[in-house]
Order: sequence, then C-alpha cells, then structure tokens
Amino acid sequence: MRIWIGIWALFVVFTSGCSWVNSNYIHGNAVIDWVDFVKLSGNSYAGLFEGVIKDTNDITNEVVGEVHFKVGDVVTNPQYQTKAGDAAFLEIGTKLYKVKGFESYQLIAAKDEKRISGYRLYAGDDFARTLRRNYEDLPKEKIERVELYHFDEVKPYKTLNDSEKEQFIQLLESGKVTEDYYTQSKVGDPTYYLFVIFTNEPIANSFILTDDGGHVSFSSTQTRIVDNEIRKLILPFE
Repeated sequence: MRIWIGIWALFVVFTSGCSWVNSNYIHGNAVIDWVDFVKLSGNSYAGLFEGVIKDTNDITNEVVGEVHFKVGDVVTNPQYQTKAGDAAFLEIGTKLYKVKGFESYQLIAAKDEKRISGYRLYAGDDFARTLRRNYEDLPKEKIERVELYHFDEVKPYKTLNDSEKEQFIQLLESGKVTEDYYTQSKVGDPTYYLFVIFTNEPIANSFILTDDGGHVSFSSTQTRIVDNEIRKLILPFE
C-alpha cells in the first residue's frame, strides 16, 4: 500500500466536463503532478485514499466501467482534457465495481493488492466531501475497533478492542493541539504508523501517527501532540 503523506497538496491540472479537442496532442513541456482520479461516462471520481471498505463483501461483481487510458504515463500537456475511461494511475484494463449501498456515481472500487482491504475506493466529485471524514467528525461513541499498520503495509500488526480501543481514543482526544509542529527527529527518520478507525459506517477511515523519538503526533484538521503513553499501545507485540 503506497500512502503519500503529501498527496492532499498535489495540484490538479486536468480539465473535466469539457469537450475533448485534438485527441492526439497530449505532449507538452509541463511537469504535471496528477492526483488520483478516474473518469467514467461523464462522472469524475477522486481517489479516496484515506477510505477503507469495512466489509469487502460490499464490493459487488457489477462492473460500472473500465480504464482505457493511463494519463499519468504519457500526458504532459496541461491543456489536455480528460475523457471517459481516463485514469491517473490505474492500469489500462482495470475494472471499476459498484459498491453495495451506494449509487455508481457516488462510490466505485478497483482491485488493488497494495491497499488495505485489497481495494482502492473512488468517490464521485460531488459526493467525495460526504465520505472524507476528519478525525474530529467521527462518531467516537460508535467506534468498534482500531487497527494498526506499519506504514506501507496492508496487514494489521495489531487490533485494539474494548479497553485498549478506549484508551487509544482517549489519548488521541487529550492530545495537545499544536500549530506549525514539525517532526524533530535528530537520529534517522521518524517512524510512521497507520491506524484505521472502524465505526458502524461502511467506510472506515485511516490516519497517520508519527513518532519522531521525542513526540508522537497526528494530524487531521489539526495537529495534536499525543502523550507518549500511546507508545505502549502502538508498539508491536513482542
């Protein structure tokens, strides 16, 4: 699973919703940092990289579209206008599936063994904001479990239930909000962990914990410095 810490800041330069002109002119002299997107039948979708499907049985066998062109490989013209079947990073031939409980213009899924649950989720542009949940907006009273992952891995190394789950959330809640905090590791790189919060909703949400040796922090709408007691919960079993 490839998680890009700075992906939120990537600049969107593709144009959608317009007629496509001069289909053979796709090269230019610009360096384009594409965001993860796919376009199908007039609908544009953004990669829901922080979203994790709670139950993979909710991914149906109904194919709603297929990728015909991977723009991230060849398009360098900032005037390029995306069309149905285009995707930034999905391989040509990748099938997109309907997700149970959602209309196809709201949420679709693509198989991806490098993602938690084995699927990459895409939310329709007009629906993405309802599926992207900040930590502050999660219904804390409905949290069922928390799964911990080593960064860039797709299998959890620990699951927190019951009292451990409650302690973990309590430590996050009591974290000190700190503006403009930067990791301060003086020896090597910080250690990154991923934690996924599962509630009664069909889409779970993932967040990043950073341990720079001095502090443990995580960011959503705000950066919080968490009590170092949390290390007892996030360290792997011996």
